[in-house]
Amino acid sequence: MSDARDPYEVLGVPRTASVRQIRAAYVERARRAHPDLVGQRGLDVMRSLNEAWAVLKDAERRIAFDVANGGTSSADAAGSSAFPNDPNRPFWTGAAGPPPGRPWGSVLDFGIYAGWSLGEISRRDRGYLMWLRDRPEASAMRLEILRLIDPNGEEPVEPRRSRR
Repeated sequence: MSDARDPYEVLGVPRTASVRQIRAAYVERARRAHPDLVGQRGLDVMRSLNEAWAVLKDAERRIAFDVANGGTSSADAAGSSAFPNDPNRPFWTGAAGPPPGRPWGSVLDFGIYAGWSLGEISRRDRGYLMWLRDRPEASAMRLEILRLIDPNGEEPVEPRRSRR
């Protein structure tokens, strides 16, 4: 960081904070210090906040910072990743990040939204549900997905597959 301040101090979070807590602190402070709201005096504060967020949101950079500053790796203890490094999972698994909250419905254990509930996905990316609807991995959730796509529709009917 350019001003050599501890990113935990900049964001006002403990070293054991989860990524969700760190993000909430970042968003709260960024809203108060954003240059669009407070003018030029907010530039330095926003730079510090952005640098702190960049270090603490990335598990590898956070671990490196913790170890370099004489601490143990707090990112692992804080549960920064929904899925540990599993060589059998594709690299994009969970790429959408941690779930936003207010889970509802089945939870995916595959794809970019791994760890997210169908309700969270429907609020963030309905197009993904449209794509997921016809995927074989989601066959057990198909009726739930159809209800989320069209909540006012008639009782969903399983799509027919042609015999080609």
